[in-house]
Amino acid sequence: MKSPVPYFGAKGRTAPWITSLLPPHRHYVEPYCGGLSVLLAKRPAVMETVNDLDGDLMNFWRVLRERPEDLVRACDLTPHARAELTAAWDPTTDEVERARRVWVRLSQGRGGMMRRTGWRHYTASSGSSIGMPGYLEAYRSRLLPAAARLADVSLECLPALTIIGKYGSASDVLLYVDPPYLSSTRGDANSRYGVEMKTEQEHRELAAALADCRAAVVLSGYDSPLYDELYVGWHRVDQQTMTGNGRAGTKGRTEVLWSNRALASSLSLFGHDGSADGGQ
Repeated sequence: MKSPVPYFGAKGRTAPWITSLLPPHRHYVEPYCGGLSVLLAKRPAVMETVNDLDGDLMNFWRVLRERPEDLVRACDLTPHARAELTAAWDPTTDEVERARRVWVRLSQGRGGMMRRTGWRHYTASSGSSIGMPGYLEAYRSRLLPAAARLADVSLECLPALTIIGKYGSASDVLLYVDPPYLSSTRGDANSRYGVEMKTEQEHRELAAALADCRAAVVLSGYDSPLYDELYVGWHRVDQQTMTGNGRAGTKGRTEVLWSNRALASSLSLFGHDGSADGGQ
C-alpha cells in the first residue's frame, strides 16, 4: 500500500527494502511519521504508534482515520487550481477542511513539502508523465485504503525525543526513526519540513536518546560523516537511490539504515517485515 500524499523525504521507493530488513517486534513506533510510507508498506504489528510534531499533518492522519468518507468527498470535489493551493495555507477551525488543505498543499504544491511552494502543474503534454488529473486521482484513490490501515494505529503529536523516551525502554518495541535529513546532505539549506532539525546539535541529541534505548532501533538517513561518527558500531546497510527536486534533475544518493540490532538479509527475507511470526 502506498501513501495518499507525496511527502518530502518519504520512503515510497525504498519502503519495500526497509520493511524487508526490520527486526522482529510486537510494537512498531514511528517518532517522525511524515507521509507514513513505511507503515503503509508493512504488515500490521500487534501494536502500532505513529507520531509527528507537525499538528496540521497529524490532524490529516487523524481525520483520515476517523472521518474517511468526509475527507475523501472533500478531496474528490477539490479542483486542480492555483487558487486552491494559495487558500490551503489559510487557517481554519474545521478539522475536515484543515485536513483537506494539508492534502492540497502536499499534492498540488511542489516537492511534497509542508511549506509554501510553487503550484504543481504541467505546461506541455509531451513525455511519459501522466497529466495532473491522473496524478491527483492516484493519490485520492489511496485515501480509503490508508484509512482502513490506520484503524488500529495510535496517533501522537509530541516531540520525537519525548516519544523515544516513552516507548524506547521496552525490548519488544521497534522504533523506525526517519528524522528530517541533515541539512548538509540535502544539496541546499532551505527548509523542507513543517518541523525542522536544522542544527548538528539536534542530531546529536537524537543519537544520544537512541543510544539509551532497549528497543530495537532502525534509523534512516543519507550517508554523512556526522552519522558515521554518531552511529559507529551500529549495524549498517546501504542502498543506492535516485532523488530529484524538479529543478536540479535526478541524481543518485546513498540511503543508509543504521540499527542497534542485526538487520535481516534483504535477499533471503525480502517481503518479510518482522511483524508477524517473528514479531511474537
